[in-house]
Amino acid sequence: CLTDEQIEALVNACHRLRDKLIILMLNGTGMRKGELLGLQLEDISDDNFIKVVSRNNPNGARVKGQERTIPVIPELLKMYNDYLIYEYPEPKSDYVFVNIWEGDIGMPMKPDVLNTMFTRLGKKIGIHVYPHLFRHTYATRLLKTNYSPDRVKYLLGHASIQTTLDVYSHVIDEANLFEVIEREESE
Repeated sequence: CLTDEQIEALVNACHRLRDKLIILMLNGTGMRKGELLGLQLEDISDDNFIKVVSRNNPNGARVKGQERTIPVIPELLKMYNDYLIYEYPEPKSDYVFVNIWEGDIGMPMKPDVLNTMFTRLGKKIGIHVYPHLFRHTYATRLLKTNYSPDRVKYLLGHASIQTTLDVYSHVIDEANLFEVIEREESE
């Protein structure tokens, strides 16, 4: 998992608002890389929610998991609006994260561009970081603040509670774990 200090260092190491938004969106939503790159402008609403939709992406990003609506903090939406005003004022695509400075301008970012961004930022601040690490950080933070495993399952888009329990059992206390398993078996 990433610490708050590491996330802050990553954000501070960014020169572009788009890259800061990517970091904070991954950190604040737990989305998979393919889900992030598949976000379209219509998926982000002004009422503090992001809709995660399974769709075929022209950028090759694979989207898996359940469709869901994820709550986000207002500051994230403010940064998104700033990004639209200052770096992406005339969208040439329906996608949120596009190539702005190089490559096919206006086309959706490809997964390898995102991976390269994180490799560069990680080297810059001296840590190994990759997009999926934010997902683990998000889920761990939720579970440590007593979100129910059922709620975390939904927010992560897991098809089964068992996936959530298998991956994050080290975070869930034993009493809570047995309660969730019993509830699942009774349904």
